[in-house]
Amino acid sequence: MSRKAKSALKKVMAVLLAAMMLFMVTACSGGGDTQTTGEKKKIGMIWYGNTDAMGGTFYAWANHAAEVLNVELVWSLGALDTATELTDCENLINAGCDGIYFIPMDTAANLQLGNACQQAGVYWATSNRDIIDDEVLAAVEANPYFVTRIYDNSYDVCKNMVAELAEQGITKVCMISGDPTDAMMVDRNNGFIDGCAENNIEILGTFQNPSSGDATTVVDGVNNFMTLYPEMEAILAVSGTNGVGEAIMSALNGSGKEPGSIKVAAFDTFDGNQEAFDQGWLSVSCGGYTTECLISFLALVNRVQGNVIQDGVFEMTLSPLLITSSEEMQIFSQYVDNPDVQLYSDELIQSLVGPDVTVEDYQAVLDDWSIDFVKEAVGLT
Repeated sequence: MSRKAKSALKKVMAVLLAAMMLFMVTACSGGGDTQTTGEKKKIGMIWYGNTDAMGGTFYAWANHAAEVLNVELVWSLGALDTATELTDCENLINAGCDGIYFIPMDTAANLQLGNACQQAGVYWATSNRDIIDDEVLAAVEANPYFVTRIYDNSYDVCKNMVAELAEQGITKVCMISGDPTDAMMVDRNNGFIDGCAENNIEILGTFQNPSSGDATTVVDGVNNFMTLYPEMEAILAVSGTNGVGEAIMSALNGSGKEPGSIKVAAFDTFDGNQEAFDQGWLSVSCGGYTTECLISFLALVNRVQGNVIQDGVFEMTLSPLLITSSEEMQIFSQYVDNPDVQLYSDELIQSLVGPDVTVEDYQAVLDDWSIDFVKEAVGLT
């Protein structure tokens, strides 16, 4: 082959090589981030369980949203303390999760799981618990992988529950208080206390809700209320879960008093809520926290998919549904904590993940949470 021909061949080979390199770069980049294009994200879900009404409902809602958004979920069920949650978190990180969602079982969980996520470069989000320790709050807010925290507006809800009793003419109550070391219970305690002060309602006596879930302690406590304070007109309970609501009703039904002669305002729903309303014992209750779980989860998915809507963690609140009648209790029982009912449309779920979503969009969904919203969502209005 002549020198001229060899030179021409080299030029052709150089052009072909350059073209091949350009094709390979374009194919790999897809015109965007090589780490995210076409990649199905994986979210670790640390959840207390899926056999009760709320637990099963969020489990169903999150799985459905994951299908809509093409996200893989890895569930760790059964964690009821920080040590277990931390172990679950580490296992989920090792399993390749891009984000971790959990409800902090205590204040320390925010620090410990948050540090694990930061060290691994994994985003995380929480719901259902406020952080009242300023040092802990400052530490976790400095964590660059903390996406959002959403918590119940328990304080205002408790004040509203007291206001409902005041409208019924209640002036003297007894109170089953909550653990003063639990941020959520502190808000509920203060909401009841301040609500009574604002409505000129006297708190005659109190006892602390047993964390052990000992129903006998609650029954004995309510019986003592009735013995020591015969003028008592209502009972405030910071929680109706873990057998407390059932124990209160057991004591009242066994007292020989006319049903409805003592009113109850109980935070959270419990087995027998409907009957308690129908009998006249229960005047006001509240519940429905699954929306804040869903919004926290969606905000985490949004960040994991590369959409930064705010620098640093953003804080949001949800007011649980206030239930003031037997009719509203029926609606709640049938449609709210029901794994078979998806209250949020696929279109709404999709609209809450993307580069144009704002914190205000998330908070608007939380603010819209009401019995009226539920009625509309299921076609009752």
